[in-house]
This record gives sequence, C-alpha cells and structure tokens, in this order.
Amino acid sequence: MQTADRIDASPLTRPGKALPPNALLLNCFGRGGSSIVWNIIGSSPDVLMPKYEWHVGVFGRFHKLRKAACHIGGAVNWASVPVFWRHMRAATAETVLPGERNEKAQARYVVLKVMDYYIAFDDAIARGFMEARNLVLTRHPLPMCEGLIRSGLSEASAIKWYNDVTSLMFKASRKRDALSLRFEDLIQSPDAFVRSLYHALGIAAAEDGKIRFKVKSFGTARKANADAATGEKLRIKLDEASDHIASDVNTRAVARLDRSARHRIWEGTRATAELFDYGGDNF
Repeated sequence: MQTADRIDASPLTRPGKALPPNALLLNCFGRGGSSIVWNIIGSSPDVLMPKYEWHVGVFGRFHKLRKAACHIGGAVNWASVPVFWRHMRAATAETVLPGERNEKAQARYVVLKVMDYYIAFDDAIARGFMEARNLVLTRHPLPMCEGLIRSGLSEASAIKWYNDVTSLMFKASRKRDALSLRFEDLIQSPDAFVRSLYHALGIAAAEDGKIRFKVKSFGTARKANADAATGEKLRIKLDEASDHIASDVNTRAVARLDRSARHRIWEGTRATAELFDYGGDNF
C-alpha cells in the first residue's frame, strides 16, 4: 500500500465531486477478466466505481495522447509532477456518476481500473490519495496471448505485450500490502473468489448480496473490443456467477493455438510468467 504525505495536496474538486481518501488500483490486462473483477469490487457499498477505465477518464478520447502517454509512462516520474497527478485525481472524480455517489455516500475507496502499460502511472495515481493499494490480476500467457492475437496483434507483439505488462505487474505486486489475484481462480470458483476478495479488502457485500456483471461475448464470438463498452449490465446473485463465467475459457483459448504456437509463446513468456508461478504444463 502506498501512502501519500497529505491529502490536502490534491486539487479542489467541484461541489459534489469529491473522492474517498483511499484508492484500489486494479492492475490488469485488457481481455484478462478485468471487467468482471472491476465490477465485483465496485458492487460493494464501500467502493465507488467510475464510469470509465482510468486511462479513458484521464486522457479522454484523445487516442494519440493516450498512446503517447502509455509509451512514456515508465520513463517519467509523474509522481513528482504535482500538476499532472492533481489533474488525474480531478479527472477521475468527474467520471463517478451522481447515482453512484448518492447510493454510496459513505464509500471509503474508489476502485480504478489501471490496464496494461498504464500501470506505469501507479505511483502518480497513488500520489493523489491518502492510501492506494495495488490489486494485481494476472493470467496465464497462453490464453492471454491468444486473446491479444485475436485483438489484432502479431504473435511476436502479443509476447512482448505480455512480458512488458507482466513485468509492470510484478513491480506493483512487490509494493506493501499489494494483493495478487489470478484469473484462473476467478473462473474456477467465482463465488469463493468474490468472498475471499471482499474479506481481503475488508469491504462489505451489497445489501442484496448481488454483484454487478457486464455481459460480454468471449472466445471466437468476441470480434472486437467494442463488446467491452456495449455489453448488457446485470445484477446477479453471487451463487449465479458461475452461470455467467465459463470455467473452460482458458482451455478453449489454448486449444485455438496450434502446438508450435503454444511452444513459441511459452518459450517467449516463460521468464515473466514464472514470476507469478505459472508453468508451461498448466494446459
């Protein structure tokens, strides 16, 4: 957990736009179960959930700016640039919808979905809060790279993406009180995953015992990332979660790779995957 020297260093926000003093930074891959876990955490009455992923809320629809920021994020100590981290906090505050604020007036945290290369901004994000805790959501490289390839990356680019992002995740996982989570645990037993996560974070379940869930296609049915923005939003009972989360999603993803591709991907990602105790014999 990262602790700021003082919260009054953050900018004044517009009336009704204040954030809780503490943040949960969900460090994750796109296509790695991040939407599910983000919504699970955001279902708690103790946690505000912004409408947008962190990078969209901060950089908006300026795709070239987002891309440039993504690539230089690790090269600059943004935490030492007050105007930048103050902007990040203020921009994030604007993305929390009024209904969310009204429903969770006593929320102690805001959960920020910090994806892929944007994890390099963690320290700067944390600078705007009294405390910020890293939650690191990992996935085995074979199904993860298969998803990246279907997103349009070449095999070599997918391997590099996995290695770069997993290295950032490992750095985040070494911070004090960081919590490591595995996509594989989520799909194997969703209800146990949720109960364990809430316990570890010390947050309450919703009064009706339900969690938010965004319906998205997956596997070969998911053709574009647009699904992430357009999926139907539901509230489901915890014991119904397994009806909406396919336990064999990883196995099916790996089956779409031929033997030589599986070998190349594993050999190319092995060093970083083993940082999180993934093995080549998991599939």
